[in-house]
Amino acid sequence: MAKTDEDILTEAKERFKLCQEADAENRQNYEDDVRFARLGEQWPDDVKKQREQEGRPCLTINRMPSFLRQVINDARINTPSIKAHPVDSGDDKETAEVINGLVKNIEVSSNADVAYDTALECAVTGGFGYFRIDIDYAHDDSFDKDIMIERIVNPLTVYGDPASEACDASDWRYGFITEMIPKSEYERRWKKSEKVDWEAYSIDADWLSEESVRVAEYWSREEVSKTICLMSNGAVIDEDDYEKNRELFDLAEITCVKDRKTASYKVMHYVLSGCEVLEETEWSGRYIP
Repeated sequence: MAKTDEDILTEAKERFKLCQEADAENRQNYEDDVRFARLGEQWPDDVKKQREQEGRPCLTINRMPSFLRQVINDARINTPSIKAHPVDSGDDKETAEVINGLVKNIEVSSNADVAYDTALECAVTGGFGYFRIDIDYAHDDSFDKDIMIERIVNPLTVYGDPASEACDASDWRYGFITEMIPKSEYERRWKKSEKVDWEAYSIDADWLSEESVRVAEYWSREEVSKTICLMSNGAVIDEDDYEKNRELFDLAEITCVKDRKTASYKVMHYVLSGCEVLEETEWSGRYIP
């Protein structure tokens, strides 16, 4: 049974509240660490106030930036990258090299180094950082789409599944990325939408101001059942894809040898305001990107 917009909004708000409650202390620690390491605010407020009242100096010799740069620069010298390796006799080095070439092109064309460095700097300074995967049209006059690795400047805009245990977030069931948008931009992008912001579940920020509106990207990973087919040429494809292209397979004399039911996942991507679903798409993958 398909979810209604009301179902999606109710589910999203309940999950968002869980994310905030579970991560509130960690996010507060992030802000404290950034103020301590980057801004040099290293005196406790009560001690600083007392010393100022007594006319005593509050000297701060901030040594943290040099230590942060040491870790960050070491990581930049050994830049992380994605690499494919053949893992069994059915794979070959040539295929792995082709995949590595495609991945390298994605990283170069989307300036992935910037995304990696930004996430690293946030993690070293405050404890955590993020980057994201996206898909967009290659050009404004093309129907071809490219995979992109994009940076997330402020990791506090990301809210992840509090039940996650995987270090790479591959087991997230849901997640959020929030953004404050000027009202003029909001009206331009969603002309027929009401400027009603998300009800105030927020702990660390106001969701609605006189000049801007907060919207949220909501990712939901749902378990689904599907049928896969083993083809006579050794390929394994979804039954739906086989049925859609049945004539082509018949012309090539490729048939389905056997099939079976299997559990898989689909990922839905929503853009939400406070009262409605602004956008809804199915993500081309089985993990929250």
